[in-house]
Amino acid sequence: MMKTQNLVATLTLTLGLLAAVTGCQHKPVNTTIIPDLQNKPVANAPSTEAPGTAITPSNPVTSTPEGTAETYGNYTNLFDNPHNDNRDQFKADIVYFDFDSSTIKASEETKLQEVAAYFKGNQKAEALIIEGNCDERGTEKYNLSLGERRALAAREYLVNLGVDSHRIKTVTYGASRPAEPGKGEEHWKKNRRDEFVLITPKQ
Repeated sequence: MMKTQNLVATLTLTLGLLAAVTGCQHKPVNTTIIPDLQNKPVANAPSTEAPGTAITPSNPVTSTPEGTAETYGNYTNLFDNPHNDNRDQFKADIVYFDFDSSTIKASEETKLQEVAAYFKGNQKAEALIIEGNCDERGTEKYNLSLGERRALAAREYLVNLGVDSHRIKTVTYGASRPAEPGKGEEHWKKNRRDEFVLITPKQ
């Protein structure tokens, strides 16, 4: 009888521990899955680092794996080989963001719709680079991450409008390429942006 009671107690304790461990496992929340990005959490996911001091200039960081057919499909050669960068085509379509945000504002959606319309109606060998940028507030690591989320948010929006995901590459510059140097919100609001660069083959 005593052995049976000990066995029941042991089983009860084991089941309780298993339930506790299982209950502590949580799936990620607030993540957005982007096609061809290997299930990487992106736009609007909460950052784990708080904004800090101003950063120093940095080299760009590409947000998508480079040079693979799985990423860019038929456009791999266009991205990997010498090409023309046209910054004027979408100069009027620069998308601006609120402070510390990667959410596409309603006021900016028309710009993305214009970019999408260009690519949906154009079957030429052309592609797009989206450059994510920040104002100077925040550490270098934080701003590179925020710039990436901004570029990926625009990419997701364009893909949802029907643009081929293989035609889009994202890059983050953090705060290293301000559109307007200076201190204060009047300057900073112009630096929190996505710029769009049209890529065409070298002739």
